[in-house]
Amino acid sequence: MEGNTVQHTELKRVLKLPTLVCQGLAYLCPASIFMYYGIINVLTGGHFVLVLVVAGFAMSLTAFSYAKMCRKYPVAGSVYSYVSKSIGPKFGFISGWSLMLDYLLLPMVCYLSCGLYLNIMIPVVPIWAWIIIAVIFVAVCNIVGVTVASIVNNINVVAPIIAIIVTLIAIIKFVAGGGGAGTFLYPEAIYNPELFQASTIFTGAGIMAIVFVGFDSVTTYAEETINPEKTMPRAVTIICIGAALEFIIVAYMMNCGWPYEVGVIQNPDTAITEYNVHIGIGWMNTIFVAINTLASLGCCIAGQGATSRILLGMGRDGFLPKKFFGYVHPKFKTPAKNILLTAVVGLCAVFFQDSLMNAMSLVSFGALFGFICTNICVIVRFWGKDKERSGAAVFKYLIIPLIAAAFCVWLWISLPMTAKIVGFGWMAIGIIVLLIKTKGFKELPPELNL
Repeated sequence: MEGNTVQHTELKRVLKLPTLVCQGLAYLCPASIFMYYGIINVLTGGHFVLVLVVAGFAMSLTAFSYAKMCRKYPVAGSVYSYVSKSIGPKFGFISGWSLMLDYLLLPMVCYLSCGLYLNIMIPVVPIWAWIIIAVIFVAVCNIVGVTVASIVNNINVVAPIIAIIVTLIAIIKFVAGGGGAGTFLYPEAIYNPELFQASTIFTGAGIMAIVFVGFDSVTTYAEETINPEKTMPRAVTIICIGAALEFIIVAYMMNCGWPYEVGVIQNPDTAITEYNVHIGIGWMNTIFVAINTLASLGCCIAGQGATSRILLGMGRDGFLPKKFFGYVHPKFKTPAKNILLTAVVGLCAVFFQDSLMNAMSLVSFGALFGFICTNICVIVRFWGKDKERSGAAVFKYLIIPLIAAAFCVWLWISLPMTAKIVGFGWMAIGIIVLLIKTKGFKELPPELNL
């Protein structure tokens, strides 16, 4: 009997909508909005709130599209899977290849953030040195298999929320006492006609797509969710809209606390530390740097670990040279060579220590391309192939995803030139690889395990 028994292990379905929403919002890190206060306000002439309204609108419409595709294809791989099944495997391969850019570069942004803020606390150690220290620390943790992310994750869920509450209370007391704008009915916090430029608004909105990267992360819990076909799409939509509202409200309050003036912000990359001093809570800077460091290291460890294992799978499948990418360390049983390779990519943060905005835009390039593809997939799949063309379907499967795709395309082409050069260069490499692997596009491409 025992020899004929087959064990089927299934995860217990216990997660409900509220738990998934909380998990997703924690993944997005609500306090990350503080990092972009100076960068976006300086870029747009004080229109931080308006930028978030534009980005939030585009991302929320995209979340509706994502929810539809998630219900249709509740599988791993997200955009890559949706494009492959709706449009075709070749275009799906390019979309998946483009997403790989996000996997590779997001840790770089986190290393840079780490270095910038730690340098403020301990200026004797230069930014580049902090970056190198962080890269080495993360690489060692991943090679030996010590998942520090699991230790700091609980802190990363609670601490940012507390930081937001403390900051908002301080802003309310400061403005109520006559500081800042002196009122919370301050139109210039959203729109200032003297400094408004449409082009910078869309550039800023394109860059801010980075704060929405990962709103679909809860789909990885599909096997542990009660009624995932119904619950997952709702969770994805609520998380994206909820994050957009939180970001907009916090940005508005911050602009009321310190109305933007040209030339006042000393360093846009770390302006939150200047902001805290301005509203009388300079002591929060040490706490914020600690929170940011933990969150950044946790993100780097998890991101580098995931990327190295994706590369490992691609090496084992013969998509990449197996001798290097398929290597597993005999003692630690981890993809050590891939970890070291991603660490080298992370070191590129050193070249962006004078411009966090440019580093962020590199990640936004791949994210926006993925969002565009998802919106197109809804039209192709439901309106085109499934012939869903009733009265309501016109809005759900054509008009809404078309508007969302158009907005995302606009934000995509509005990104800084650095992001376009790197992004399109990466896509060109992907097309060359596809050409080789499919023998001139005559065969199906290898499947990416994302």
